[in-house]
Amino acid sequence: MAKYKRKSEEEIKNEMDGYNKKIIALGENFKSDPEDMADYFAFSSKFYQYSPKNQQLIYDQNQYASFVGSFLSYKEKGYHVEKGQKSMKVFVPVPCSYFYRNGEKTSTRLADATPDERSKIASGEIEVKKAMSFKLGSVFDISQTDCPVEDYPKIIKFGEKSHPHAEIYEKLKGYCEQQGFSVAETSLRSIELRGQYTPSTKSIELNNKLQDTQKLGTFLHEMSHGLLDHDHKAGETSIDTYLKEFEADGLTIMFMSHFGFEITEGTRGHLSTQYKAFNSELDKLPDDEKDRYSLDNSLKTVNDLYKDHIDAMEEHLEKLNNIPSYNYEDEWDQEM
Repeated sequence: MAKYKRKSEEEIKNEMDGYNKKIIALGENFKSDPEDMADYFAFSSKFYQYSPKNQQLIYDQNQYASFVGSFLSYKEKGYHVEKGQKSMKVFVPVPCSYFYRNGEKTSTRLADATPDERSKIASGEIEVKKAMSFKLGSVFDISQTDCPVEDYPKIIKFGEKSHPHAEIYEKLKGYCEQQGFSVAETSLRSIELRGQYTPSTKSIELNNKLQDTQKLGTFLHEMSHGLLDHDHKAGETSIDTYLKEFEADGLTIMFMSHFGFEITEGTRGHLSTQYKAFNSELDKLPDDEKDRYSLDNSLKTVNDLYKDHIDAMEEHLEKLNNIPSYNYEDEWDQEM
C-alpha cells in the first residue's frame, strides 16, 4: 500500500458523492442471474419437504436452516454429518398396526400379540387397524456436513481465495477489535447466513465456510452494523430493518471501493434486495409517516461514519505496513 496521504475535505466529499451514486445505482439495477435461481430450486428439490409443524420446529431451533436432511439421507447423497454437530428435532411419522383384545377398550400393538391372537388375526377373527404415530427424529442443515462449498447451488456464493482480500481482512480485523468489537469465525449452522453482529456483546461472527473475497465483504458489513450502532429496538418494523441493512451495505461498499476491491455479487445482491424492499414498504405507508424514513438521511449517516473512520483505518494500515516482517526464506537459505 502506498504511503498514506490525508485527503482534503473537498476530495473526501467528491469521493463520497461518487460512492453514493454507486450505492443507489446498485440498489436499483442489480438483478439475480436466472440460471443461478434455477440451479437453486433444482438443488432444493433434492431435500425432503417438511410439514408446516416440522418447518416451525426447525425454525425454532435454527432460523437460518435451509437444506435439511437426516443422517442417512446425507449419507445416501455421499456426504457425512461432521463430528460434534448438534441435530434439530422433528416429528417422524411411523406407521403402526393395532387391535383390540376381547373386552378391552385400549388398543394393543400388533407386535405385542400372543401366538393365539396372531392365529386369530390370520384367520380374520380379530380385526387389525392401521394408524400413524410419531416419534422424534434428528435432522441437520447441510452446513453441518462435509458437503464441499463447490457443490452448493450457484446462488449460494462463498467467494474465492484471494491473498489481497485475506491480508486486508486480517489487518482491518485488528482495527475493528481496537474499536471494542470481537471477531470470530465459526459454524453458524447455515449456508444462508454469512455473518451476524450481536449488539449486546459487540461481537461479530463470520461463517467459517466463507472464502477470502466474501469473508472481507461480510466482515465489513457486520463491522458497519457495529460502527453504525445498530441495535434491535422495541417496536421496530421491517422497514427499519431494511434501512439498517441498506446502511450497512452502503458503508461496506464505500470501504471496499476505497481500498480498491470489487464489490462482491453477494453484497450487490443483498443491497439491492434491501433497497427494493425498503421502497416497497415505504410506498405502503401513509404520507404523514413517510417523513420518518429517508434514504438521503441514511446516506448522510453512512457518510459521517465513513469520514469518522477512514483516516483512522488508513493510519492503522500504514502502521502495520511499516512493521518489518520476519523473512523465513532467508533463515531457510542459511540452514541449507
